[in-house]
Amino acid sequence: MQKTSDQKLNRNQSVYENLWKSLLPFTLPDYSSHIRLWTYGLFANINDFAPELVALCGLSLIPEMILIKAETEMDEVMKKKLQKLDESLRHPEAAALSTSRKKKKKKKKIQQEVGSQEGELQDEEEPYPDTVVKSIEESNSSVQPFTPPVVNSRRWHQTSLRWRPKLEKLANMDANKTYKLGSLTLVIDPKFLIARGSDGTQVFLGLRNDGTEVAVKRMDKFNYQDLKNEEEFLRLPELESTSIVRYVDFAEDDNFGYLALQLCEYTLEEYIQEYLPDDCAERSLVLKKLVKEVLCSLQVLHQPQTKVLHRDIKPQNVLIDIKGKAKLADFGISRRLKQGETTIRTSIAGTRCWKAKETIKEEVNTGYKRSSDIQVAGMLVYYILSGGHHPFGEDVDCEYKILQGRYSLEHLDDDVGKDLVEWMINENPEERPTVEQTLEHPFFWTDERRVRYLKILGNEKEAENNRNADKELLEAIAKYTEGKSFSEWKTKVSKTSVQSI
Repeated sequence: MQKTSDQKLNRNQSVYENLWKSLLPFTLPDYSSHIRLWTYGLFANINDFAPELVALCGLSLIPEMILIKAETEMDEVMKKKLQKLDESLRHPEAAALSTSRKKKKKKKKIQQEVGSQEGELQDEEEPYPDTVVKSIEESNSSVQPFTPPVVNSRRWHQTSLRWRPKLEKLANMDANKTYKLGSLTLVIDPKFLIARGSDGTQVFLGLRNDGTEVAVKRMDKFNYQDLKNEEEFLRLPELESTSIVRYVDFAEDDNFGYLALQLCEYTLEEYIQEYLPDDCAERSLVLKKLVKEVLCSLQVLHQPQTKVLHRDIKPQNVLIDIKGKAKLADFGISRRLKQGETTIRTSIAGTRCWKAKETIKEEVNTGYKRSSDIQVAGMLVYYILSGGHHPFGEDVDCEYKILQGRYSLEHLDDDVGKDLVEWMINENPEERPTVEQTLEHPFFWTDERRVRYLKILGNEKEAENNRNADKELLEAIAKYTEGKSFSEWKTKVSKTSVQSI
């Protein structure tokens, strides 16, 4: 019996060894993130019932981008399996100990069953009342019951992937090494510092008493009106939206104010520069999704019942959460329009190169409108779609170019995307769209809607008349549009759409 089990185990191990040797290459960066994700998924399934085999195969740690992608593309069961595999790869000793305990527990259960069967046989064959049978524990005095180690840990609902190793240290750190402030626990140490602001703001990792992971913004009390202002805005019921970074808590001590916010994974700047998918088609879809999410965030601010002007839109003030969703953040210099107001006049605000034309011209008594946010949001839309470029450049004369209306969209190939950007960054505030109009732009249309629109145009009487147009005129048009974008209009529409037309 034992020999057969050993042979079966060796045979299974050989099969899995051949399998993982075939799969391992597909986890490398040479392949698309989609292929890598599902390859790690296969290893996660194997790890679920044979972790000792996965531990031997030399599988590398799961990249953060793959874990983030899993959040949106896998079901809950597979996500848990992948997280379990990630933990095993990051902490192989703990995984091995867990596997060993399971084996011992299984072995002990088998021994108990065997002992029970032997006891029954002895009762039947040797019914002697004075016979005493000792258990394994009784016969071996050197064996001591297992006592779990005492760990100084606090409640922690694990969500973040990027910050998990540091949060794990925080969750298990001695209380005398942490700073407790109300319901917040943090460590004022560079190792737990995750961001800095230009105004002296520092952002630390923290945990709330209920286990919530938070980003804690700390600002000196002598200069923390912006922090109080941000708290005030984030507590508005109208800003309770999945498109806005969530307010969690506020506290203060003798020297600083502390604003606890939803912990996100990246700034938009980091995400664009380092974490986009390698596959071009996939990357295009992600960028379009980000643009729409940024505009939806702005829509929450600009809606009639909210009437909030952000006034500091830039890549660093858009955060990406664990699911890859973009959220607008940092409302320190935001302002709210009063009933009937369309403009707010204050001193100049915002960040260099991320200001609307009309706000650069006047340093005092500067007028801010919703359209001011729209122009800067247009710059951000181009930044996203171009992979990190600014339409007015970022050199010393950037703001001069904004004033002159001199921009370049050379890093964007999509003509429909260019049209959206040009509409938004128009130097005339009156000619810029509202945020609702930007979301209705053809850039966001599905292929089906584009086909439907083209069919409607094709049925217009004017279009019917043009089918009988003068042949020489059509040839002249074709001649003078040769080499221009319109002459290749079919390449701008998907093949399916062209065939449908």
